[in-house]
Amino acid sequence: MKKEIFPLLIIFMLTNSAYAQLDSIYNQGEYRTFIVHEPTGYSPSSQYPLVLNLHGLGSSASFQKTYTQFDDVADSLGFIVVYPNSNSNSWRTIGNTDVDFLTNLVDSVRAEYSCSSCLFVTGFSQGGFMTYKFANNTPHTITAVATGSGSMSFALQNASSSAPQIPVMHFHGTSDSIVSYGGTVVISSVDSTIQWWVDHNNCNTTPIFSNIPNSVSTDNSTVEKYYYGAGLSGNEVTLYKVINGGHTWSGSTPITAFGSTNQDINQSALIGSFFVDFCSETFNISEAKNNLFVNLYPNPTCDYFSVALTQDIKEIQIFNTSGQLMLKVHDTNGPINIASFTKGIYSVRIIANDIILSSKIIKL
Repeated sequence: MKKEIFPLLIIFMLTNSAYAQLDSIYNQGEYRTFIVHEPTGYSPSSQYPLVLNLHGLGSSASFQKTYTQFDDVADSLGFIVVYPNSNSNSWRTIGNTDVDFLTNLVDSVRAEYSCSSCLFVTGFSQGGFMTYKFANNTPHTITAVATGSGSMSFALQNASSSAPQIPVMHFHGTSDSIVSYGGTVVISSVDSTIQWWVDHNNCNTTPIFSNIPNSVSTDNSTVEKYYYGAGLSGNEVTLYKVINGGHTWSGSTPITAFGSTNQDINQSALIGSFFVDFCSETFNISEAKNNLFVNLYPNPTCDYFSVALTQDIKEIQIFNTSGQLMLKVHDTNGPINIASFTKGIYSVRIIANDIILSSKIIKL
């Protein structure tokens, strides 16, 4: 079917007082709307990974854009982000109507914008369910997915044995009263969904476990991380299990009615870093240039990070997403302290002899 894309120039007032332009495509006999965010410095002469960010049940593209604050991540890492609207604020996870819509949407956006071959999908709540549905059924190649407070139905698992193997990151609160961590008679538990992906991706069945530092004690929650690596074609599965977390997006503005919102992690920043690792066309956290290799570790970090470079470093500069110089370091032999920084993604400029390298550090 021929697809059309054009601006409607409908303006929504978001809760952060920003404005957004709504676009649409004609799809399956109706107009479907979405918001596109171009990263800062967007140029048609460059290519950018594409991220679909799917809202939850009863929500909208504009709310998802504001709630996840994913534009900040996109600006730092160079993503084009598309926030689609479902019909009547509900994704159709049964049948392929919305799979076809999102597939056509990707085609339309790629025709209008300078996109690379990397395609990522993330979603919250019902948008998380739709993320798994779309990834397992679209003819497009999905690079990686990340979901929050969503899961998979048993029916989707049973129908997806031949689905592609893809890297997965999943966030879920153990006290989620909307999408139960323990599942229902038709929805798989989170642990079972993770196990399904571990088996599907042929990952190690024993995870690497770590406790995320409880840096914000007032959020009434903590985070456990379970990492399953060594999957087919380098695929992996990561679960961030938010103990006592509600039906929320970690690091976002708390919504009391939906339970505790964890502030020890920034979910959008972690998803952005995860996506970067699986797309060579993005500006990676570890970077090679002119036969030099620079690595920032640990990354993400809460307090300190170190820089490894195959050449002597003269100076390290750290900038925030607004381009403001936050720190300049000349003594580069020891760890760099960013404990006082707010959570987010920072640009790191490393000056070595006549070479200048750039990379990213995520502060949790």
